[in-house]
Amino acid sequence: RAAIKVVLQTPREFELSKYMHPPKEPDTTDFVLSPMPGTLVSYAVEEGEAVQIGQELCVIEAMKMQNIIRSPRAGIIASFHGVAGSSITVDTVILEFVSDECSP
Repeated sequence: RAAIKVVLQTPREFELSKYMHPPKEPDTTDFVLSPMPGTLVSYAVEEGEAVQIGQELCVIEAMKMQNIIRSPRAGIIASFHGVAGSSITVDTVILEFVSDECSP
């Protein structure tokens, strides 16, 4: 069974479509985003601390379960964007790494 991607457009939409640019994906490599809504319970690291891949960064409580958020990469913690005890939503920035471009 073949799958064909089809886009239906009016003649005017087709005419204007050549001027549309695809949306740019934001670069989130220096951020840790919340994977779920919940409450930010605590941080397990400090600003300026060097962390390794898989190291515990913080705890988010969702539906009475505490979920450990681990580091997706090695780096240095630049800043926290949330306060312990605050509510967060999906894709909220929790903390930021020092940019690799800033590293010597």
